[in-house]
Amino acid sequence: MADHDVTDEEALRAAISQAHEAERAGEVPVGAVIVHNGKIIAAGQNRVIRDSDPTAHAEVVALRNAGRALANYRLEACTLYATLEPCAMCAGAMLHARIARLVYAVSDPKAGACGSALSVMNHPLLNHRVQVEPGLLADECGSLLTTFFRARRRTNTSQPARIQPDEPEDAPMATRKWSAKVDTDETHPDHGLFLEDAESIANALATPKVSPKGPASGMRMLNFYINRAGKNLPEERIKELEKAKTILSGIIADQKLAARKTAAKKSTKAAAKKVPVKKAKKTAKKTSST
Repeated sequence: MADHDVTDEEALRAAISQAHEAERAGEVPVGAVIVHNGKIIAAGQNRVIRDSDPTAHAEVVALRNAGRALANYRLEACTLYATLEPCAMCAGAMLHARIARLVYAVSDPKAGACGSALSVMNHPLLNHRVQVEPGLLADECGSLLTTFFRARRRTNTSQPARIQPDEPEDAPMATRKWSAKVDTDETHPDHGLFLEDAESIANALATPKVSPKGPASGMRMLNFYINRAGKNLPEERIKELEKAKTILSGIIADQKLAARKTAAKKSTKAAAKKVPVKKAKKTAKKTSST
């Protein structure tokens, strides 16, 4: 253990080490560690295949080990670090354990229960609240999972655990459909975009690359993200996202105004072209009558 209080990045890198160990054992590479009073007191990695145990996700294994380390089923004042957004089972276990804080790397649109697929964590009807902080080392952990599943597809082996992405081989981990049941007309942008400042978020969502159908679809994506993940984000991040909405609304209004001005100019030009034609016809009629 470290002599100093571990930082968030150090703790998550310890979880990544657990994920690599799971991968070497043939498991889906997901790892987790739990920190109490600045020290890592427990670690876990996916063990569903080795233990023939559908509940042996990395987070659950870490929770069991932490409970034994503290001799208590309540893990108050503990932070859990995970390489992947927890599923419904793991989120429920964390709530029962009274985990104070959750830091995870990459979102899981297929099974994530912190707002991506489900909103188990911090559900308004539940009596415990967890401080949730996503996105730390997301690219590194996303690449780990993407590489793992790519290798699985190439060897045509089964994918028995955790998540089963069905994207094209080179699709990055965080660029999937929000949900098959939600009509947003778009694929959502890389989750990292929503961690940027308000102006960067708004400007990106207004571009054809991110929102091919126009900035209005970008606004739908932003609203959808806030509704699905906002309740699990720090207040400062929510304020930044709301600020992005205001900026994006201004961009949409400016584009609409510019479109109206362009349409008015075209209409004026078209009308101007018709007038000489009518006068020419009248002149031609007078000449023929004389």
